[in-house]
Amino acid sequence: MNYFLPLMAISGAVTFVGGVMLAYNIYQMTIIDAEARGIQKPKAWGLLNAAGNNGNGFILLYLIRRRQFPVKSLPKDKKIALNLYKKKALLAMGFHLVAGLVFAICLINYIN
Repeated sequence: MNYFLPLMAISGAVTFVGGVMLAYNIYQMTIIDAEARGIQKPKAWGLLNAAGNNGNGFILLYLIRRRQFPVKSLPKDKKIALNLYKKKALLAMGFHLVAGLVFAICLINYIN
């Protein structure tokens, strides 16, 4: 029973860091994609997509809007950076989900 609190603290911190890293990578991917397509205000779209609550609506709006803009130019270095951000986002999402699950399990066991 005593080991649940430290494990909850560690998994909670990893969940938080994973979520922040996921939001940052989504922000960077959106900026690269919007610049390659010539969409105005790519940083604003990046912030809206990386937003926490209700950010999913903005991602869907962006995905619908970007269909109107074909990719104009995506330099090789930007393409490499985009692929790297995708891999980092998947890793961050994995940490976020696994640590969140550990936190929930520890919380349930601590309460009982």
